[in-house]
Amino acid sequence: MVVSVVGCGWLGLPLAESLIIKGYSVKGSTTSEDKLKVLENRGIDPYLVHFGDDSSPNAAGLLDCDVLIIAVPPGSRTPQGAANYRQMADYFTGIIPHTRISKIILISSTAVYPENNAPARESAEAAPQTPAGKVLKEVEDRFLQMPDRSVIILRLAGLVGPDRHPGKFFKGKKDIPNGLAPVNLIHRDDVIGIIQKIIAHDGATGIYNGCSPVHPSKMAFYRLAAAMAGEPLPEFVSEKGTWKIISGARVALELGYEFIHPDLEVWLKQTPADL
Repeated sequence: MVVSVVGCGWLGLPLAESLIIKGYSVKGSTTSEDKLKVLENRGIDPYLVHFGDDSSPNAAGLLDCDVLIIAVPPGSRTPQGAANYRQMADYFTGIIPHTRISKIILISSTAVYPENNAPARESAEAAPQTPAGKVLKEVEDRFLQMPDRSVIILRLAGLVGPDRHPGKFFKGKKDIPNGLAPVNLIHRDDVIGIIQKIIAHDGATGIYNGCSPVHPSKMAFYRLAAAMAGEPLPEFVSEKGTWKIISGARVALELGYEFIHPDLEVWLKQTPADL
């Protein structure tokens, strides 16, 4: 089986490497010409693919695969970033029907769920409240409407892991609101594990949430994270305003996935401060 990973960045590159270890033939894209050799040296068939300029992407070889994973950061917090992300969606949804691709996995975000003081399951209405969330939902819908393909949307909570230690997120800040609201995060190791399960599971379809099952308060979690990283402790307002709890139970119930880092406070206590 050939798997192509669009976007070999912080998530996509270690994902591609993990799939090679699993025995898949892997292709990968980057926007940096300098990175092509890096991908090749790690056993990935490399492709240079750009979105957002006047030239059309040349991704025909990349799309000669069985499974396509789109791990492109949306960049939708700016008008240009949103335009580039929409261009990516236009290109892939237009060309995929003419390929042999049977399964598409689009990496999205739990930002599409509103903070309505309730658990957010996959069956909950996605009513994004920010411009970035609205672009994500628009692109999700484009892919879900594609006929004759297995389309999976993986909505990820906040990402942590190597080079993304949460102790640096709020270091030394004061009067941070909503300190008692629950945290929704997931470790990169678990994202990779869930994607591996989705690839291998013939019945995987629709929307899955990726979020660790333990949800400490922002105040407790980020103060512990800062302490473990040796950073100044942030100060939170002891209040619980609007919030949401992302439920990632579907990946466990339907895919049989067991979290590597179910409780990220435990991971923090075992993580070197230089990560």
